[in-house]
Parts: sequence; structure tokens; C-alpha cells
Amino acid sequence: MNDQLLMQFAEFLEKQDLLSKLTEHEKLHEYGYSDIHTIAAIGDLEEPNVTEIAKSLNMTRGAVSKITKRLLSVGVIESYMLPDNKQKIFFRLTKSGEVLYKEHQTRHQKWIDRDNKFFSQFSSQQLEEISGFMNLFNQYLGEQIVEIGGDNNAN
Repeated sequence: MNDQLLMQFAEFLEKQDLLSKLTEHEKLHEYGYSDIHTIAAIGDLEEPNVTEIAKSLNMTRGAVSKITKRLLSVGVIESYMLPDNKQKIFFRLTKSGEVLYKEHQTRHQKWIDRDNKFFSQFSSQQLEEISGFMNLFNQYLGEQIVEIGGDNNAN
């Protein structure tokens, strides 16, 4: 049974990836998952800096720093400082970054709407059980990431 469940998880991940590729707009194709989610975090956060983005995305500050440098170089974000704080660097979306942000938001909402139709066939109790299982499994995977030496924010 465990092998079958693992195969079902693999199939689920492959289908989610394929659906994402089929439903995303061409504008998003040249950016990776982390790029797009960093753009989304910058669009969502009140004062996005490397530390706040890292917290929001459960990533290391080093990883976010690399991503923001890349996004700065292609002109989808720009950096700024507050007049009363010359130490912290903040980010905001440029016009092209706003286009990507809005496209991601649209795609994300379509994903939620699509999958909520599927979830509507289950009772609240069934969904709570599934959610409990997923929380435990994600916690386990996070612990494995930390154990192997990955991101300390994996939990």
C-alpha cells in the first residue's frame, strides 16, 4: 500500500506541474517558481525586504538575495530605501513586474476555483482528515530537509 501511495503522490505532482504549465500565461514561462513567488511576495508585503520575503516564502535570506538580484537585473523589480532608514533595502514591482504579479494572481485564483470544485464533493470531516494527514506529511518532509542539511525554514 505504501508503494501505491507514493506512486499516487508522484502522479499528483506530475499532473499539478503539467496543469501549471498548460494554464500559465507565456509571460511567466521565462521565470522559475521561486522568481514568480518572490514577485508575488513583493506585491503582497507592505515593506518587502530580503528578510521579510524570506520569512514569507520560508526561504533563506541568501536564496532570496540571489533571486532579487536576478529580478533587479531583468527589470521586474526595483530597490529603494526609506528616507528615515538608509540601512534597509526594500523592493517594489516595476510596470513589467506588476504585469507578472497580476498574471500570477489570476492563475492562482483559477487554480483555487478549479480545485475547490473537486473538494466540494467531500464532507468537512473527510477534508479535516485529509488536511491532518497532509500537515503531518509536510512536517515529516520538512524534518527530512533539515536533517539532510537543507533550509532551516522547511518546517
